[in-house]
Amino acid sequence: MQVRSRRGFLAGAAAIAAASSVGACTRRGERGDLLDASASAELPAAAESLAADGTTIVLGDPGAALAVRLYEDPSCPACEEFETQGTGPYLKRAARNGGLQLQFTLGSFLGPGSKHAVNALRAALDQGRFAEHHDVLYRHQASARKGGGFTQDRLLALAVLVEGLRGPEFDAAVQETTHRQFVEASDEALGASVKGTPTMAINGTVVPTENQALYTDRSRLYRYLRARTGGEDRGPR
Repeated sequence: MQVRSRRGFLAGAAAIAAASSVGACTRRGERGDLLDASASAELPAAAESLAADGTTIVLGDPGAALAVRLYEDPSCPACEEFETQGTGPYLKRAARNGGLQLQFTLGSFLGPGSKHAVNALRAALDQGRFAEHHDVLYRHQASARKGGGFTQDRLLALAVLVEGLRGPEFDAAVQETTHRQFVEASDEALGASVKGTPTMAINGTVVPTENQALYTDRSRLYRYLRARTGGEDRGPR
């Protein structure tokens, strides 16, 4: 299995994003517009849970009607772009604001470093620190790749950046690969569903490649999701 050729996909959609980007689509703070998660708003942390299938990690209310699933590999450069420069941060904020449940299916097809990273992310979930650790790994992915990938020692060093994560339970889980069964099952679930990463699915429907701007343009993704909750789609998709 190979990573879909999304490397540089942010640059490829830049012209589209610039042409379609607009200001707030609704009055800030409008009651019921939980998808309008301003980057400046103070939001509570999203609840974190493991779904009944045993492979899906959920941020936000697992009963939320709107579900966005992300298929990612922690070592995938295109996933790093999506999570640091694309619409990944917006989706996390929308989950924190109660607008959707954000589901993660984590692959590890890019090698041992990915397997170590997915194991560490599952261990972080046990500590209620998945979202923060997920952010840290993508912020430091490039330097990790240059240094040989996500080794167990590097993952423990990066975990120091997440307050309250390091401790005997987490450290042992990383060093002993406690969640190896989760790692393998999650990778299998990803491989059975998509051909590459990152891939987004909304309420079970994979976002087609022609809607690549949904990975890069926050305003366009907001409108697309709003339309699927009964709100007005105020712009092109």
